[in-house]
Amino acid sequence: MSILKLHLGAAGLMAAALLVPKFALAHGVVGDRFFPATIASDDPFAADELALPTFGGGNHSESYDFEWSKTIFQHFAVSIEGGYVSDHLPGGPNDSGFDNFEITPTWQFLTLPKSEFVASVAFGVEIGGSGSPAVTDKFTTFTPKLLVGKGFGDLPDDMALLRPLAVTAVVGYAIPGTSAESNVLQWSGAVEYSLRYLKANVDSGLVGDFAAHLTPLIEFDFATPTDAGGGGTTGTINPGILWSGQYVQLGLEAVLPVNKASGDTVGVLAQLHFYVDDIFPQTLGRPLFGPRE
Repeated sequence: MSILKLHLGAAGLMAAALLVPKFALAHGVVGDRFFPATIASDDPFAADELALPTFGGGNHSESYDFEWSKTIFQHFAVSIEGGYVSDHLPGGPNDSGFDNFEITPTWQFLTLPKSEFVASVAFGVEIGGSGSPAVTDKFTTFTPKLLVGKGFGDLPDDMALLRPLAVTAVVGYAIPGTSAESNVLQWSGAVEYSLRYLKANVDSGLVGDFAAHLTPLIEFDFATPTDAGGGGTTGTINPGILWSGQYVQLGLEAVLPVNKASGDTVGVLAQLHFYVDDIFPQTLGRPLFGPRE
């Protein structure tokens, strides 16, 4: 598919979503809170979603990724993730190829609507050798994760303008299937301000209908080796904005390295995200077994 066709398709989906008079979102909702799908860090939900494509550029590398999440039972989903990587380090070889596939079951075990709180556990398995040898590892890596999200709609009236704030966080521990590599503590998340929440739950006159689809946010994504000699912490801080309709979401973020070891250029993340549970509520968007909430 050409870049022009991709852009036209995204524009058409965006225009269609703008015609939706209200948010009837099944995904990412806890009480009055809608948590949009974040780009650099996992969101704490077991849902039917498709991220295609996710483009990452910067630090002498580009990537084109996809992730499909499918509910098996209510609050339990399995996702598969993969992509294509192109590296071109200055003075080094230009390597490119398909990344390893990663399979991640996720269980959303706690949902508290009144507190706008959600928590999930996941177990990522990056399948070693499933991608191109030039850009991937031959060993498999196992990563148990805890994911949480919290909205601040329960703040008092004198702090009403802070009620649209929400945070998400992910803590994982990557265990490579070889003693030659260090275990790695992975920690990421987002601080977001929902203009939809501001319009619907604080003051409907502060933002217009189009702005109510927007969520400004700052994501962070860090990795800390835990073994001696594994190196120091690396990571990025990603300010950006998300546009969320009922069926599709568009996201754009800058990628700012936090230190020299994390990179020497500012990068970019862009994503087209489909909410499959709302696009196909009676077929692909339903759990394979059991009822849908």
